[in-house]
Amino acid sequence: MSKLFLRHGEVQNDKDIYYANLPGFHLSNNGRTQAKNAGIKIKEKFDIKNIVSSPLLRARQTAEIVNSVLKVNISTSYNIIEWAGPSDWIGKTWEEIKATENFKKANSDPLNLTNTEESLKNVYDRVKNIYEKYEDTLFVSHQDTIRAFTYYYLNDNDFTKNRPNHCEIQYFKNFELQTY
Repeated sequence: MSKLFLRHGEVQNDKDIYYANLPGFHLSNNGRTQAKNAGIKIKEKFDIKNIVSSPLLRARQTAEIVNSVLKVNISTSYNIIEWAGPSDWIGKTWEEIKATENFKKANSDPLNLTNTEESLKNVYDRVKNIYEKYEDTLFVSHQDTIRAFTYYYLNDNDFTKNRPNHCEIQYFKNFELQTY
């Protein structure tokens, strides 16, 4: 039985903004290559029967490219959509974000950021809801969504670690995080 998480590939983000759950952000050429390579690695090591993707474009594109290798059932779910993060960050450059109060808290107290529509615990709950329904499945999602699930699933004590890189494969074995 395999349940894998895959963060979408690198995004074309010419203005270097925090895009969170904004629509329309697509994969860069490098992101497409990352997705293809992830598909090859997954096929070599895992027996995946389904792909469930976030409905955001970058995740759907990643899922489609991975599926060009795996050739399995693919569907989308809002349960694994990106966490929006602080509303005062969305659409802003990282230089602008660094001036916010939330940025000062981001590394020291990330679970208690303000101006968020959804807590990270709620993100975990919605991801867990779908995670438990599937076997032999690849979930194509987003950094903070995967990180929130991992943090609560493992009852971790440091939210700042376990940040998946673009197209990094993560899964759990004996309640320990594995990366591939």
